[in-house]
Amino acid sequence: MAVTNPPWACQGRTDHPAALFRMALAGAVMPSVTAGATVSTGGVNPYFGNLLSTTGQASMNVSVGTGLVYIPSSTAWNGMYAGYNTAALTVAIAASSSTQWRQDYIAAVVTDPGDNTANWNIVAVTGTFSSSSPGTLPALPNNAVPLAIVKVVPNMTVTNGGGTVVDARIWQPLAGTFVTTASGKPPTSRPEGTMWVETDTNLMGVLLNNQQQYFMTSTSVPDTWHTATMQNGWTGPVQYRLFPALNAVWVQGVIDPASESSTTFMTLPVGYRPASVQDCELGFHTSTGASSGDFLRAQTSGALQVFNVATGHGVIVVNNFISLDI
Repeated sequence: MAVTNPPWACQGRTDHPAALFRMALAGAVMPSVTAGATVSTGGVNPYFGNLLSTTGQASMNVSVGTGLVYIPSSTAWNGMYAGYNTAALTVAIAASSSTQWRQDYIAAVVTDPGDNTANWNIVAVTGTFSSSSPGTLPALPNNAVPLAIVKVVPNMTVTNGGGTVVDARIWQPLAGTFVTTASGKPPTSRPEGTMWVETDTNLMGVLLNNQQQYFMTSTSVPDTWHTATMQNGWTGPVQYRLFPALNAVWVQGVIDPASESSTTFMTLPVGYRPASVQDCELGFHTSTGASSGDFLRAQTSGALQVFNVATGHGVIVVNNFISLDI
């Protein structure tokens, strides 16, 4: 019979095997495995503690930080184990050679003989000395996940030298996209790759390079073009539209300064105004050809102004994006 019983979890059953729980755990934490796999990859949880980071010391030891790790069983259909470390752990590294190189693993390893002596630990898996650098990595034992590689060079007496300890952690996949608002988006202290969607702005973001960055997405209810009310003798037409994915306003149209009495030709409403004053280039037409020098200024009050309008100026072409962030 290929179907394994009992299923998890049944009231009244007292014979749930440990492997059943480990399989349920393997599926729940979404390990990075290929379709059709029978053995999980495991990995370090990217949220708890110090993420089991390994640092070199002024001795032949390394220190492994706190954290939670999922350790795969090497046996098919046996799921994965979980272990957590609540204090910095010192792991000894075997002595170096005077002439040869070696590479060691720091690994989280489960020993499970099927009885009450089962346990897990963070250990050094010592490699074999080699006459050439850097040496061959040792094979990991069964039921193990790597945390770091220690590169042992001739006559080495400390592990805190540059390039000695190399991160080798496999990561448990991140939690799914957070549903929040613009004011509640995840801080940059969250793991790289954390994603969120904002219900009040219909925007989607991700943490990359320690920054909150937004995807180029469309809102579920896109803004429409609005016809501007012209001011101070300026004539249009001019239209404007908000692009939430860019957090910018697009202003386009043709304006005529023939009767203007002020630099302000229109005012953007609240919600369409920049955070600081911005200057943009403008184009215009005259009976004798192109000229230069005009620019559009977007004020934080929403006032859009045109400067350097020469005498005899023709109509001015407006076609500008105005960022609301800067």
